Amino acid sequence: MKKILTLIANLNISHKIWLCMITISLTLSAFLISFSSHYFSQLYREDAYNQAADSLHIGAQSLTDSYNLLLKNVIDTASPADFSALVRDVHMNRHEKDVMHKAALQAPLSNLTDSIPILDSLAILGKNGEYYSLYTNTLKKGYTPWDAFNWNFFSINDITWLPIRSSPFIKNNQIIPVVLPISLVPSTHYLHICRNPENTDIYIVLLLDSKKIEERLALAASSHSERTLYIADAFGTPLSLSPNSSWYETVSDECVQNSLRSCTKSEGFKQVLDENQYSLYSIPLDFCGLNLVSIVPKTSLHTRLARMSTFLLLISLAGLMLTAFLSLILSRFLTRPLARLIQNVHRIENNTYDTPDQMKYKDEIGQLNMAINSMYKTIQEQIQQIRENERDKYQAEIQLLSAQISPHFLYNTLECINMEILSDRKQTASAMITSLGDFMRIGLNYGNELIPLSRELLHVKSYIDIMNYRFSQKIELISTIPPELTDCLILKSILQPLAENSIRHGFNLDESGCIPVPMPEISVNVFENNGILTIEVIDNGHGIDISRANEALSRDGRQPCSKHVGLNNVYARLKACYGTAQIHFETIPYFRNVVRITIPYKIAKNNQKEIKTL
Repeated sequence: MKKILTLIANLNISHKIWLCMITISLTLSAFLISFSSHYFSQLYREDAYNQAADSLHIGAQSLTDSYNLLLKNVIDTASPADFSALVRDVHMNRHEKDVMHKAALQAPLSNLTDSIPILDSLAILGKNGEYYSLYTNTLKKGYTPWDAFNWNFFSINDITWLPIRSSPFIKNNQIIPVVLPISLVPSTHYLHICRNPENTDIYIVLLLDSKKIEERLALAASSHSERTLYIADAFGTPLSLSPNSSWYETVSDECVQNSLRSCTKSEGFKQVLDENQYSLYSIPLDFCGLNLVSIVPKTSLHTRLARMSTFLLLISLAGLMLTAFLSLILSRFLTRPLARLIQNVHRIENNTYDTPDQMKYKDEIGQLNMAINSMYKTIQEQIQQIRENERDKYQAEIQLLSAQISPHFLYNTLECINMEILSDRKQTASAMITSLGDFMRIGLNYGNELIPLSRELLHVKSYIDIMNYRFSQKIELISTIPPELTDCLILKSILQPLAENSIRHGFNLDESGCIPVPMPEISVNVFENNGILTIEVIDNGHGIDISRANEALSRDGRQPCSKHVGLNNVYARLKACYGTAQIHFETIPYFRNVVRITIPYKIAKNNQKEIKTL
């Protein structure tokens, strides 16, 4: 997790903005999909519940009306004295009037069948084996009236609905038997519904047309064609649902029947089961302890939820794409000024920020840019002030170091000239005065610290001439300089101290005037390569102690009492003038002893332009 956070933290701001917007969009999409799915799922369930309640109430009312009408007409049919006489004869087990009773029942039974649409036919069974029905109702071959209905009528103690089955008559349609046990009230001619199977005299079996009942129930759920309504008894057994129905096995399950059995009439409409593929709703009917049950497949619910989920997913994808596009535009809008700020900082770092950049807007980034410009201006002013201070310091330092050279040589030369005059060697004294004048004129150079290389060579030549006059020697000066470098400006008085070291320490020239080298020679070579100017001072003296020479370079030659005025002075002045300078030593005694100076040639040319301007 820490690595992931580190990786995210190292992303560009534009990528962070894009990632944050996408994350927010995904989070909102997930929340909306989850919330909407839950909300619409509950909404659809409530809608299914209300629709099931409506269809069941309508179906229950329709069945109740039909049943009440059926029961009323049956009572009207059984009310005449002829019917009471039939029951009395069955009760008394008298069969002499069976034919007459059967003939007398044809008209009432036919009228009863025609008056009730859901009534297919009916039959009357006596406890002694009597059978009465319409002449048109012919039993199937092999059937007897008592085994035709496949039911033990002697266990019936109230009006009972039996499960759907094939008609015992030849028409062979599906019927739902409704059995009414009738008995004669003792000592009267009145009939009543018998609740004691032992006292039942006849059974009126009403054969309801299952197809018409199904159509009637379908009308109650006509706006919800996927629903299936069926009648179940108090034990949950399906009465009107055909065994050929795809739902018959489901509703015949013991779990479903136990759930229906646990329903009480006082509960009214309720949801019985809520499975993954279907839901069962039930409402008690007002007769015979029956229930009207609605099977609601969840195919429609799943389809609606799937469509809703697909719609939400498409909306989320469209929102995600729109968010990605807008976040890209937003990130560019926000990071473009930041990129300009970074570019300005790089320009400041590379010292190419010549014209301050001005932002178009005055927001936080614009204010930050103004602060950077203000800071840059302040820094430039401070740098300019530092340069002026360093220039003043440099001039003072150069003057101090230059002042250390002049007295060192001047006193001895003047003393030598005085001796030549006293010795009446006027020409030598005059030549020395001329060389000393050239030496001093070039050394002063009207206050300029940089002089052409040709004049610096004339300066060192004047010094060697003076030394030759003083000590009656013939030290030869040889210079090798390309013509294009003769006008190159270099720091003045850097060759004279090196030539002085060659004479004093390389040739061991002291006050006695003895030189142990037969042909003393000093060479000055100058060349340029890749912007580096190299100056070599070479002599054929007895050699250089390189360790002591390097030690002399590291000492502070600016101290007034320092004895290392020559070499240390040259090195200090070079660094003060050019900022960087190097001095290297090579030695082959009595053959080639080299002091090599390297300085930036480019700086020398820039300084040349500056001096010419002065």
